[in-house]
Amino acid sequence: MELRVVIVWWIACLLWSGTFLSIRVGVEHVPPLTFAWLRLLIAIAVLVPLSVVRRGFNGVSRRDVVRVMFAGILLLGVNYGLLYWGARFIPSGLVAILQSSTPVLALALGWCLGSEIVTLRKVIALAAGVAGIFLTFRTQIHAAGTAGLLGSLAVLGSSLCVATAYVWLKRHGARVRPVTVTTLQCVAGLIPLSAAGLLIEGSPLKSPWTAEAVAALLYLALGASGVAFSLNYWLLQRMDASAMLMMGVAEVPIAVALGALLLGERLPPGALLGGACILAGVVLMLARADTQLPRQACAAPRWFRNGPS
Repeated sequence: MELRVVIVWWIACLLWSGTFLSIRVGVEHVPPLTFAWLRLLIAIAVLVPLSVVRRGFNGVSRRDVVRVMFAGILLLGVNYGLLYWGARFIPSGLVAILQSSTPVLALALGWCLGSEIVTLRKVIALAAGVAGIFLTFRTQIHAAGTAGLLGSLAVLGSSLCVATAYVWLKRHGARVRPVTVTTLQCVAGLIPLSAAGLLIEGSPLKSPWTAEAVAALLYLALGASGVAFSLNYWLLQRMDASAMLMMGVAEVPIAVALGALLLGERLPPGALLGGACILAGVVLMLARADTQLPRQACAAPRWFRNGPS
């Protein structure tokens, strides 16, 4: 593999790893739904011109748009609402751990819908993931009480939304460029999320916008949704799927380390053990992933990893 590909892979991984820290910082100052929909709004302002320049909307059928946007409501609407709300009550490192369970949840759903073949390796992977989730929740009940438990449930629910959308798109997918998929999903997620945010939390102008909150918002909208996605799109054409998917595994320890260094977060041993079990299940599940993703596939590598955080 070329050195520049490895360097870009690590840059993208570091950018994605910082999303969990940024979400945690942002929701400490700004209401979660408001913070989430503003991120989408800024991202759309960046992605729409990018899609137009790359002619991403050429040849896209109405059916493709409906399918992608339906998934976008789950991926960036319901998912973000649950994720950002839950991040108020649990450490950013724990958010990363629970979000990493998305591939395991997608595997379970795929079995239920008949889109995944049952193998011994997948059974072991699923068992490890479920055990990790159980250990994590058990630790949260003892360490953080009701608030921590509800926050963990919300983040796990957000992962389930991503897994559901991925499985649905795998069965009913459209052949659309990744940048166009993300643009359409941002629009689809923005509509219900902004409506709920304005109704429940009011105008964003009333929120206490600190310098930290503004920096976190710009990082998420431009660094993650803009730069990191572009790097992912570049890598998608130059790397095997298995190598791309492992980025989600590498993100978790980096996110935990960032939370510990910058926010002073300390995860209980039970949560770290649970996270290790989840990651072991994900690694085992991806050990024989497809060797190459099609260049025009709508399932961008971010979906396979842990959802668009």
